[in-house]
Amino acid sequence: MVNSRRTIRDPFSSATIRLRPFRSDDMTGLQSILNDPSLVARRYIPWMIPQRSPLSIRQVESAVEDWEKRKKGFALAVEGRPSGCLAGYCECNWDWDPHCPSLSVVIAPMDQLRGLGSAVMELLLSYLFEQTPAHNVNGWIDDWNSEGLAFAEAMGFRRTGTVPRVGMKDGRYVDGVLVDILRSEWREGGAGHGA
Repeated sequence: MVNSRRTIRDPFSSATIRLRPFRSDDMTGLQSILNDPSLVARRYIPWMIPQRSPLSIRQVESAVEDWEKRKKGFALAVEGRPSGCLAGYCECNWDWDPHCPSLSVVIAPMDQLRGLGSAVMELLLSYLFEQTPAHNVNGWIDDWNSEGLAFAEAMGFRRTGTVPRVGMKDGRYVDGVLVDILRSEWREGGAGHGA
């Protein structure tokens, strides 16, 4: 007898990670991630929360509350497998156009270089290009963040623009670099994506 039930793949889960809503017991771990000195100015939190200063639990809770109120986007906890521990977070935002959402992925420094960021990006790109009207996915990365730029390029993103002097780091102005990937580029295999 043939099993007529189809296997439904969870678009927010892979062998190494699970993307899920934040829980109240994530706040201390999220505070630790957000306050790690190596993530200063690249933690991609809501704009009204200080980008460079240490954050209190209340500020972390406020950031999560702001993400949860968003009507045009989402933020999810990145849970490592099989440990079930919080390994980072990701955000998807289409405030101005659902056809061109932006992404940010932040992995805890102790969990970096283990493929978790790549797994997150693969799940998010698959979801956006297969389940939504998105035809272009983009992100903003400061020009000094060479690791972030290299990661984006390894995932198939291209540098498509620069906004000069978007902020300051170590007493000098920094530029914001726009990176993006088109649905057609993702389908062609960008960095092993698409079919």
